[in-house]
Amino acid sequence: MLPLRSGWRLGRSAACFSSKAKRELVARYSGEYPEKLLSKKQKTPTHMYVANAKTAQRIGQYLEPHLQQTSCDTVLELNPGAGHFTRHLLDRETQFRKIILLESMEYFMPRLHELHTLYPERVKVRHGDLVNLWKLVFMDKMDNGVRVAELLHDVPQRPFTDDINMLVFGAVGSYAFFKHLINSLVFQTSLYNLGRCEMILAMPPPIYIHLTCDNEVGYLIYRSTTVLFQILFEHRFIAKVPREDFLPLQADYKLTKSSKLGKVRSVNPEYLYLVKFVPRRNLHELCSPQDLIALWFFIKQNMVSRRNRIIPNLEKWVPGCGPRLIINPHASEPISPTYPDESPLKLPQYTIQSTTMSTRDYFPGINIYTQFGDLRPSQMLTLFRQFRQWPEYQESSFLASMENALLKLETANDEQSLEDVVNLPEEDDLGPEELIEEDTVKPDTAKKAKAA
Repeated sequence: MLPLRSGWRLGRSAACFSSKAKRELVARYSGEYPEKLLSKKQKTPTHMYVANAKTAQRIGQYLEPHLQQTSCDTVLELNPGAGHFTRHLLDRETQFRKIILLESMEYFMPRLHELHTLYPERVKVRHGDLVNLWKLVFMDKMDNGVRVAELLHDVPQRPFTDDINMLVFGAVGSYAFFKHLINSLVFQTSLYNLGRCEMILAMPPPIYIHLTCDNEVGYLIYRSTTVLFQILFEHRFIAKVPREDFLPLQADYKLTKSSKLGKVRSVNPEYLYLVKFVPRRNLHELCSPQDLIALWFFIKQNMVSRRNRIIPNLEKWVPGCGPRLIINPHASEPISPTYPDESPLKLPQYTIQSTTMSTRDYFPGINIYTQFGDLRPSQMLTLFRQFRQWPEYQESSFLASMENALLKLETANDEQSLEDVVNLPEEDDLGPEELIEEDTVKPDTAKKAKAA
């Protein structure tokens, strides 16, 4: 416990401003932002705001070629705050006919309502917290409420296979938010029940690396969430933007040799990554809506440890299935980059290009020692498709295990138990605070993690 306490003290001291720096920040932004965003640096802010007009202009320049490619006329800005980026959206009058401003802090509401007064037909303003949307989903489940429906009242609804229903802009540092997006697609609820909205977000590098890495980075980073995200979404890196251009400011964190995430957290800590991602239009061709929950459970269950061996694990559900996987007569279908014009050399360290997905992307030379962590996302999807098509599937214990997990989800009686069920705990699992906060572990633990 002593190393953890020591690390906590380091975090506390790193989060403190010098008096001079604090006075300068307050003098610069006090007319636009509340004191809680200026008085103290934070280690893991989940809600972030574009600090000034210059930053908003730079982001607008980065996004220009991407906005020219879309025909979507509805945008949602997540936590617009002082409205610096909102002005760029308003300037695109012929393109964006509907702008939804969703703000979580009461402090900014009067200014945003002024924009609604100026543009009553075009600008819609709502007070709510999209970053913690999963909590509203939980509360609605508990009392049959309509909080989510009210919050997303102005969002247009389109069939999933149509063009995107809206663009979402913002800056998010919450790992739970991205896990909720995955669950929204899998369980066909919440935001993605209204259509395939495309998100353009500024986010901390460790979260983006975690979602878009490959298995070469190591099993502590390449998780079930990584595999699910890449199967469900197309993603693209746009640019690096300075972290200091967003409020609240980021506290400095000091990496230690024993840190489980040292090599990831040392990548671009002074930046946020500006990225875009959208659910795959052909997702329901790759996996039918009825099988998405089974795919989710298959990946979560088998990657409780990435060192789980494929054949011994699957034979627990379908005894004797090993030879079918070893002797595979089918030819593999190659996958290709989703965005051919994207240069891999310009991607952040440890991240990979988004690729197409295939249900015929077979792992070459599978044997009894092959581990689930050896599979890339497309190969995991292919393996599930094979498993799903076996005649023993309907009578297998896999379905009983899945139903048991879903039953626990239905009877979850608090937020924590809901998280525990929806996000099955993994061996050496990384919590949201560990993913984006510095942690101190014992040296022998670090050696084991490195060896894995």
